[in-house]
Amino acid sequence: MRRTSTTRAGRNSAARAAPRANASASLIDAWWATVLAGDVSEAHPVFGDVRVQLRGGLLRLSGELESDADRNELIRQARQRIGHGIDSVDVSGLTTANRRERPGILEQTLISAFPSRDAAEFARDFVIRHSRVVPKLSEIIDPSQAGKLRALMPDDFVLDARKALDGGHALLILTVDETEAFRVRELLDEDTRSEWTMGAPPQLSAGTKR
Repeated sequence: MRRTSTTRAGRNSAARAAPRANASASLIDAWWATVLAGDVSEAHPVFGDVRVQLRGGLLRLSGELESDADRNELIRQARQRIGHGIDSVDVSGLTTANRRERPGILEQTLISAFPSRDAAEFARDFVIRHSRVVPKLSEIIDPSQAGKLRALMPDDFVLDARKALDGGHALLILTVDETEAFRVRELLDEDTRSEWTMGAPPQLSAGTKR
């Protein structure tokens, strides 16, 4: 692709799901090497929803990131490359999400079915690592633990959950702040091998109830 091209990586790109941990450093370096070589078609391995434009020695970044910390980290990565294929960086088009929800008020429980306990454990690690969310509850239930269901989810969901267990599936149950639930569910739906995912209605968080 020509160096003057511009692209926007979709939210559902699998590349977006790469971890921020040390294991992702090589992926990030490889992405920047690709960009500096003139191919701006790939999604950033952590901040996938980013538009990149290279023209001459100017690198222009734009798009919406989830937090100020994400924006600062992307800018840091870009500025590290000045003198190594680019002369300057324009980040005036980088914004952060304008979140109107107040964290800490509501929480939501998400239930996903997986073909095995190993698959559920992999999905839990994947979602927690890539969403950077700390769940208020994180449980994996296999068919031998069906008795725990009523303590972990609303009664309206127990029947479907029990059917999944009777079919040999394992359930991943995550309770997260309601402001983070969309991102977590997106990962469960798009980037794991879940059979299905259900979201219980948001409820007041434990701290709000008291």
